[in-house]
Amino acid sequence: MKKYHTEQRKQLLSFLQENSDRQFSVEEIAAHLCEDGNISVSSIYRNINAMVMEGMIQRFPRDGSRTFLYQYIGDGDCREHIHLKCEICGSIFHMDRKAMEAMETFASAVAAGFHINKKKTIVYGACGKCK
Repeated sequence: MKKYHTEQRKQLLSFLQENSDRQFSVEEIAAHLCEDGNISVSSIYRNINAMVMEGMIQRFPRDGSRTFLYQYIGDGDCREHIHLKCEICGSIFHMDRKAMEAMETFASAVAAGFHINKKKTIVYGACGKCK
């Protein structure tokens, strides 16, 4: 599939990169980007789906809903972290590497040889600001 670098794609990517610590639904993205009328909801869906396939964006199911949330993970570093999500403000943080290694060791000990998929793992709780 040919990759297009349209102005709409650049706007979407820029928005997601600037807010890489948060997850957004397509409707929330549209509320931010469609104000000036330069990008349509269909363009957002088309570009989001392409970016998910390219591995730049991660798609997460929204708890208790049939909708999905999207987060920029373009840099390889993000894929190698377990994420912590504040249930109050919605902020997302990378788990400290030492804590992550301890969690992986624990998981392997509990279920012999169990391997955690860091790209898909989210631990929910409250951040320091919201606690």
